[in-house]
This record gives sequence, structure tokens and C-alpha cells, in this order.
Amino acid sequence: MSKRISLLLLSYGLLSAAGVPAADVVDAPIGEPVERHLDDYQPYGTWTRDPAQLESEKGDRLEAQQVVGEELETVKLTDLVPAIRFESGVADIPGGYVERLGQILDGMRDRRNVRVHFVGHADSQPLSAGLARVYGDNAGLSRERAGEVAEFFQLALALPPEAISFEWAGDSRPIASNATADGRALNRRVEVEVWYDQSKESLREKVTSAAPASGTWSCRCATRTTRRG
Repeated sequence: MSKRISLLLLSYGLLSAAGVPAADVVDAPIGEPVERHLDDYQPYGTWTRDPAQLESEKGDRLEAQQVVGEELETVKLTDLVPAIRFESGVADIPGGYVERLGQILDGMRDRRNVRVHFVGHADSQPLSAGLARVYGDNAGLSRERAGEVAEFFQLALALPPEAISFEWAGDSRPIASNATADGRALNRRVEVEVWYDQSKESLREKVTSAAPASGTWSCRCATRTTRRG
């Protein structure tokens, strides 16, 4: 009996050494994943990656591209209408002035963001005690005059608030000598400008973040999944 068992064990060992599987081989349907075990004698390895790829793929890449963009620039038209004078301390607006400015604005309906801008100026004469209490100095006086004229034309031309703006310069921008009465009269003024925006194409540098390219991983592991087909 023991001799027969020994023969059976010997036969099983010879079959195993010859590479004959002990169990029947079952073919999986085409397209189904199967699992194959590597031989026991094959050494295991660890996940590895090409060091050059690791160096080139640290984080996201920044890429600079030249793209065409639109920029707006403000065009300022001056001297379309004469400056408004203040001969007697109040605005001297000539007849037909409102109509003339309205015609200019009507002719610019095809422009973008058209508005009227006023710049107030004063002469260099010190203010009287009464005016100084109200306006402070010539800068305050020119601010008041510019605001007064801007409000008048906004109402006269039925313009929205965003189409009107003003600034003031005091006596810092004279166009004539303040040593004479005529020169001071010229310096007491509110200049009228018409502004609009126009677009221009420009090249801009756009920096984008690009995800690193997927590298090729190599490994040796105990099991692997393959697809038959």
C-alpha cells in the first residue's frame, strides 16, 4: 500500500516538473478579462518611473500664448466749441451754443460711450472775503463753475448722468497773462470737451496652466490583468 502511494506522489511530481497543470484549463469567453498568476520563481519588483519624466513633470506646466485682445482708449476732442467765459461772475453762454453742442453729439451716435467733459479754470486774483467764505480759493471757485456749467448742459441736452463729467484746475493753467484785465477775463473759463471710447486690437500674453502629460509607468507585480481578443 505504501509503495503504491509513493508511486502516485512520484508521478505527480514528474507531471508538475514537466509543467502540466494539475487542473483542467478553462478558456474564458473572448473579450472577458482573465487573471494570470506569474510563476513563483519570478522575483517581485517595485513601481518605477523614468527620472527624466519625473523631472519634466513636476507640477503643472505654465504655457505663454500670444492672443489678440481688445483694448479701449479714450479719445478727447477739444476746441469743438469755444470755452464758456465768466465776464460778470456768471456763465456767459452765447446764443446757439446748446444747439451747436447738440449737433456735435448727434453726429457721434456711432461712437462708443460719448460724453461731455468740462474743465473749470480761474484767474490768479485773490478772492474777496465773501467769495472766500463760500469757495475757499480759486480752485474751489473753478470747481463750482465747472459743476454749474455741467449741470446746465445735462438738463439742456437731456443727457444721462454718466454722459457728463467735470474737473477743475484753479489758476494753474492760464492761457493769458493775469497782469491785465483782458488776460484775467480769458483765464476765467470752462472748457468743453467731447470724449468717446474706441477699441484697438492688441497682442497680449496669456499664461495658462497645462496639466502634465501622462508618463509611461513600468512595473513588475505578482498578478496582472489582461484582455483576450
